[in-house]
Amino acid sequence: MTTATAGRTAATTETVQAIYVTALRNTHALEKQAAQMIQRQIERYESYPELTQALRLHKSETDQQVARLADLLHGHGEDRSLLKDVVTQTVGNVAALVHSVTGDEVLKNLYTDYSVETYEIAAYTSLIALAAEAGHERDIEILRLSLKEEERMAGAVFEQIVPVTKGFVAREVAGEKADR
Repeated sequence: MTTATAGRTAATTETVQAIYVTALRNTHALEKQAAQMIQRQIERYESYPELTQALRLHKSETDQQVARLADLLHGHGEDRSLLKDVVTQTVGNVAALVHSVTGDEVLKNLYTDYSVETYEIAAYTSLIALAAEAGHERDIEILRLSLKEEERMAGAVFEQIVPVTKGFVAREVAGEKADR
């Protein structure tokens, strides 16, 4: 038992565990949605090779994060939430559909990608704090690995904002297809 859990009642420990498992489920669903979103972007982008390469790398990381979260859930006697998976994936598909019919699809997706990465950074930071509160020290290193991957990707997306924006403008001015 860790210092965080010493002296807690069984009800308090169960409450903290329930909060932690719910957060794991939510993040698992979020990562599954992110994986789908990334895959759609990889399939569509034609004019932005550096962004596509960053997305390919992060797609692999995201797939690993989904598996790690599923393993953590299983290790706590839980499973992912099918309902949350369906809802978050549906929302992601609707958002992608809306962006794909706009003339500035790549820019809107870039903004969305950056916001998703910062959201995931917050989610993993919270999960690490919850794992500590719940006394699951072994989970923390796994979660920190995912946090570092999200921080790296947020930086990679941020670095693409100016070059992709300039490339988009240059293609538009030249009358070329710039949206993707």
